[in-house]
Amino acid sequence: MIIKANHPCIRYTGRWDITETEAVSTANGNYLEFAFSGDTAVVEFGVEDCVTPYPHVYIAVDGGARIEVPLEKYIRIAAEEGDHTVQIILKGSVETQTRWIPPIQAKTALRSLEADAFIPLPEDTRKTIEFLGDSITEGISIDNNGKYTRYGSHLDMVFWDDSTAGYAWLTAKALNLRPIIMGYGCLGATKGGAGEIPPVCQSYPYYSSDRLMMSANADFVVINHGTNDRGAAAETFREAYYALLSLVRERNPKAEIIALTPFCGALAVEIRETAERFNKERNDKVFCIDTTGWIPPEPLHPTREGNKTVSRNLAQILRETFDIS
Repeated sequence: MIIKANHPCIRYTGRWDITETEAVSTANGNYLEFAFSGDTAVVEFGVEDCVTPYPHVYIAVDGGARIEVPLEKYIRIAAEEGDHTVQIILKGSVETQTRWIPPIQAKTALRSLEADAFIPLPEDTRKTIEFLGDSITEGISIDNNGKYTRYGSHLDMVFWDDSTAGYAWLTAKALNLRPIIMGYGCLGATKGGAGEIPPVCQSYPYYSSDRLMMSANADFVVINHGTNDRGAAAETFREAYYALLSLVRERNPKAEIIALTPFCGALAVEIRETAERFNKERNDKVFCIDTTGWIPPEPLHPTREGNKTVSRNLAQILRETFDIS
């Protein structure tokens, strides 16, 4: 039995552009799930436009250990005869490869699945939490601080990245929320990011340059921008950040919006004051969290332990402030 990417037996979480031919994601931390009967499932990806090194995914069968593999045209999953569940997570990709303007070089594009039979998954009824950020939010260079020093060349740099070890993924997991992660390297409120991503107000409503995204209408939206806006004039940043808050509210009318100050301390005053102004002028309740002192400002990309610290602090504040259940 072969099913296409838009089949209802496949459950997607995150920013997936699903069409009749494929389901495409370029944001690390997005994932898909399915259940099958038999002893083998074959996953087909579209890799024609990809360039090496290909994105890496985690594959977990029946909730077991995640195995990291680079994308290939076909990946075969072997198991004992029976019913099985599979989760495939976009672990990491090279942030400098094109992820916005076709042909997109760093993408995970599911084409089809093959197995004896497929089993419908139950609906995931958890609340959703959306994270808007940069390379820190997508888990770039988490292991580029001594843990895996042998992965030092450009061709091996994708090994440094792990969306599931980033604070965004860990916070969602700690709160039992369904994550929607939009993190792109170098991205900010006043500047575009690596991979030809335009500034966040221009990119947030889209999957890619020519593909408009339906609003996630999330329950919670966490904004972590400002790190890459260092050097921008204070007033320029304030206006861009205000526009971002306006856009997030427009697309998520019922969400609790949380504005984080950058972990490195950049533009913290501007973010707090802009959130206060937005709340006053819009009669809103954007909740600003000052992350000063949570982790050291260096390294700029937190280590695995640094991300765990951020997640513990953030999850505790969110749990104490909002109705998470």
